[in-house]
Amino acid sequence: MKIRFSDENRIFNQHSDGIPYLSFDMLDRLGVPNLYTTRYKNYDEASGTGEKGLRLAVMKTETVEEASPVCRANRDILARQLGSSLSMELVTDQKHTNYVHVATCEEDLGVATVGSFAMHRQYVDGIVTDIPGALLTAFGGDCPPVYIIDPVRKAAGLVHAGWKGTLGKIPQVAIAQMTVKFGCDPADMYAAIGPGVCRDCYEMGDEVYDAFADKWGREDADRVLKRYAPGTESDAFERIIGRRAEDGRGKYHLDLREANRLTLLRAGVPADHIAVSNVCTMCNVDTFYSYRGRALENEQVGMLVNSFGK
Repeated sequence: MKIRFSDENRIFNQHSDGIPYLSFDMLDRLGVPNLYTTRYKNYDEASGTGEKGLRLAVMKTETVEEASPVCRANRDILARQLGSSLSMELVTDQKHTNYVHVATCEEDLGVATVGSFAMHRQYVDGIVTDIPGALLTAFGGDCPPVYIIDPVRKAAGLVHAGWKGTLGKIPQVAIAQMTVKFGCDPADMYAAIGPGVCRDCYEMGDEVYDAFADKWGREDADRVLKRYAPGTESDAFERIIGRRAEDGRGKYHLDLREANRLTLLRAGVPADHIAVSNVCTMCNVDTFYSYRGRALENEQVGMLVNSFGK
């Protein structure tokens, strides 16, 4: 697959058998099945071509009863490629919150349609579990998923970290839940920040800077948000959106990767246990769905299997 990486670090392995996807090399080496999908239904490495239009999420404009079976069938194919199935899936409502559900019983596994969430999984953007073999799933068009595992306590977590969830430190909330509910030690954990929109492409209003300054402090806000001078946005931003910043002071740009990395570090995850994506969904709109890139016919999924037995 033709993907533009922001540096040459080997963060991901690429898979083209079946439905194509990326997997984190760090998690692969730990024996944890994981993936992040693309637009492609299939891809031939030899010819460099493939069929796009993979549907994994029910979009707001679709009829749930019609779209859900197609999306579920595709997710089930991916689940089986990871050695699991949708009967083991844990997925949440995703409303850009920092709420994290703790799944401890088999009744939590499997969801028939997007509209069938139990009340305790509505308005939830993260899930943690110690259920062996559980398949954790998160959706995103530019918001990165954050994968968290503890091989010592045999627990796993997956959160959807858009800017509001990042502001609310949702990875820290997940780690706190794992610590309290499963006896995990953050020093034993590994975490991976999945693909999402990069800082160059993620233009924000002043109100977002103010929100981070209020909740994180001005020093941290200055670390994760930078005001770009007018006309200095990335080439990808101008090419996709068709304009540069407005005249005047320019716009703030948010670094979701760095913000979530800081949250993980401060929650106690060792720096060498954190893998950070070098793939921007908006810089790669030919390969990934992107809300900011006006290419949101569907969404990617991040999946993680809790491959540790009790």
